[in-house]
Amino acid sequence: MPNLPAPDEGLTTPRLLLRPWQPPDAAVLLQLIETDRTRLLRDFPKTTAAIQDLASAARFIADKMADWSRQAEFQLSIWEKASGQCIGFISFKNVEWSVPRAELAYLVASGHEGQGLMTEAGRAAVRWAFEQLRMERLYCHASTQNARSLALALRLGLQREGVLRHNFRGGDGQLTDSVVSGLIKADFSGDAPQTA
Repeated sequence: MPNLPAPDEGLTTPRLLLRPWQPPDAAVLLQLIETDRTRLLRDFPKTTAAIQDLASAARFIADKMADWSRQAEFQLSIWEKASGQCIGFISFKNVEWSVPRAELAYLVASGHEGQGLMTEAGRAAVRWAFEQLRMERLYCHASTQNARSLALALRLGLQREGVLRHNFRGGDGQLTDSVVSGLIKADFSGDAPQTA
């Protein structure tokens, strides 16, 4: 396991800053979820259930900070440099250090879709996971109904590995199939073309 403190300055890209959540971010996180709660409910039922008000948003952040300290999960909030606005987050969760591997998950505010921001954030985060966390494998589960998430995984270099039937129950109560995509360190070049 790498001995990694939370990065004080975070990861930077031309348009974005990625950094761990901090206690003062609770109101921003609550707003991020509230703005898109209905849209997020299907694919992020646990997150939407966990963040209901300012107190629960603060608990969510405290939990993520504790996960980071235990090196059980690494969640980076994503901030647009120009506006200073938080536009989403990207996570490396379900970490298994015996491999090591982690599940990649990401969320972006609907008002910031289609601008290539998550591709930019994802590329920086994937590079960090391979180079700093020393992951050997990253994988992603995306609903077969979530075309944007599936396309992003491909842009980040993950390869479609299969479909798991009735693998996930969304916040709407429906069982959905999920596509599993993966990327191993040996195949990671870090210089995929910049596409939006």
